[in-house]
Amino acid sequence: MNKSIGALLAILTAAPLLSACNGGNNPGPAPAPSGNCGGPPNQLEVLYPIPNRKSAPPALGNVYVSTKGALPTSNSFNFFLVQSNGGSTFTGNFGQISESQIPNPHAKPTYSGAVFYATPLPPSYIIGPNQAVSLFWNDGGTNCSPHFLVASFRTK
Repeated sequence: MNKSIGALLAILTAAPLLSACNGGNNPGPAPAPSGNCGGPPNQLEVLYPIPNRKSAPPALGNVYVSTKGALPTSNSFNFFLVQSNGGSTFTGNFGQISESQIPNPHAKPTYSGAVFYATPLPPSYIIGPNQAVSLFWNDGGTNCSPHFLVASFRTK
């Protein structure tokens, strides 16, 4: 019994010492969002999956958009994706692509001179069949709260 108490005291004594050795590498809680993210810049339009249609594949890998004018190269823009079963994720940052990289069929931009982007879903995140999906605008560089609905679609 005394050995058990001694072992317990040793563990309790060592725990704070070991955590102190971490030297601040342990991140604290994330700061609260600093406000709403607002809406997307440059007349951003979702092209694929086509908004308001039930045509998206359940294993969607990217969302494709266009803008009227280029986004800043150092942007941290992405979407907060929410599906009807309660699943959600952030997409990756927008990367510029050519229009030929967008799967067909896709919507066409409503303006000329469009610049095209893709934003990837995490490889481990799978949207299931028969899901309603909402895309909310997010600026990952500003610690804001996504609230602006950019587009919605459904999976097959």
